[in-house]
Amino acid sequence: MFSPFQKHRAQLWRLLGEDLPGRALFERYRPERGWFLRPASAEDIHGINHEARVLLWQELLARLLIKDGAVLDQEALRWAAVTHDTQRAFDGIDFPHGQRAAAWVAQHLRHHIPAGSLETVLYLNTWHVPSDDQAPAMTPELAVFKDADALDRVRIYDFDARYVRCSYAQTLLQYLAQDLFEQSETKHEDEGYALFDCVCEAAVSMGLIHPD
Repeated sequence: MFSPFQKHRAQLWRLLGEDLPGRALFERYRPERGWFLRPASAEDIHGINHEARVLLWQELLARLLIKDGAVLDQEALRWAAVTHDTQRAFDGIDFPHGQRAAAWVAQHLRHHIPAGSLETVLYLNTWHVPSDDQAPAMTPELAVFKDADALDRVRIYDFDARYVRCSYAQTLLQYLAQDLFEQSETKHEDEGYALFDCVCEAAVSMGLIHPD
């Protein structure tokens, strides 16, 4: 008898097959403590571990959608994932933090991001905070990004599948999100893995990404 996790992981394997991402890909987007407006907050609920899980969820969701024919700027999605919450002034309601993140990226990371993706990164950072109807346009990248961010709301017991936008987030990935959160926290707190590494190692052990 398969557990619910095993059933949904097997479905992910069937859908992505050889397109399942590898650990080395994520290393290229490792966020740094110094990127954060408050470096001490890198360990908080919007810190490096959260950015890493959003990086993972957007990667899986984007690859699933691309298999179905979607066209997405994956570089923009990856860079937005690891920068979107870095400029929070505090962990509560802080609506301008997306705008601050966009401004910070434009100033500090523009030479690291492919020129053709920079504007999309700024758009995603700016508009991941307001409600959908406030964004100038719900682009395919913004829908993916908002869903990837939403999947990690399991860490604050506030995920609601009724509000995600992409079917794979609602029918597949939501059933893996709680396990990734719990296992990555265990890797950090009980096994001593560093921030970011604990998420990648948990994802490898769960079979969500390849170890290389």
